[in-house]
Amino acid sequence: MILIDGKYINVKGYSHKIPLLWGVDYFTHDIPIFTLAPSENYQSWARFFSLYRIINYFPQLMVCDDNTSLKMAARWAFPKIRVQTCWNHFKENIRRDLNVRSDPTYRYISVAIDNILSHRQPTWMFNERFQRLYDKYSSNPVAQQVLTNVQKNKNELLAYKWIRKSPYTNNLIECFNSHLEARLTPLKGFNSFEDARLWLNGYILKRRFTAFTSCSSKFKHLNGKKSIELTKKKEIVLPDLFG
Repeated sequence: MILIDGKYINVKGYSHKIPLLWGVDYFTHDIPIFTLAPSENYQSWARFFSLYRIINYFPQLMVCDDNTSLKMAARWAFPKIRVQTCWNHFKENIRRDLNVRSDPTYRYISVAIDNILSHRQPTWMFNERFQRLYDKYSSNPVAQQVLTNVQKNKNELLAYKWIRKSPYTNNLIECFNSHLEARLTPLKGFNSFEDARLWLNGYILKRRFTAFTSCSSKFKHLNGKKSIELTKKKEIVLPDLFG
């Protein structure tokens, strides 16, 4: 089960930041694949997912933001994969579409959806709560449009239920993004694509070869272990790269 995201980075020669495309295995916290790309288009994501096939990594479930190109590329590479749309990103898209931060007109519907998409619940309860909202605002075209979109995306909002203990948000990889940003901020960017790729390769290798020390809750068992040790084949002897 993999969490996927793009982290944007300053690279000289590009008019905009370009994305590091990477994924974190939820249960091991390992980063098996990453690639630096000019943009988050379908071709970039398709190449990214093809690398997973090369290492025989076939995820059953992917958690990601509501990125059409990403989802299409994942389904091209893994036709049987289930896609879980991150609840936080989905709710943020609703807030943006309704402009609730500057205009309170439709804030009530955004808040109502936030309350439902805030914790795990049985599917029947999910359906019942949204049906009540749909009935309550049956004469409100804006609310109806938003709630119809929820129904349209229901399979991707509930895909996490297919694998036990799977998440419904991208919080883990967002945490990895924050750690990376803390390292990138002092650098202020890279002089070239190759410089960026080389630095990121070293950074990610260091993460994979460093034992965890501060995992908590259900991930406490990872402390003292290196993520790469949890995903490599048993017969592989790891080199001492950072000893």
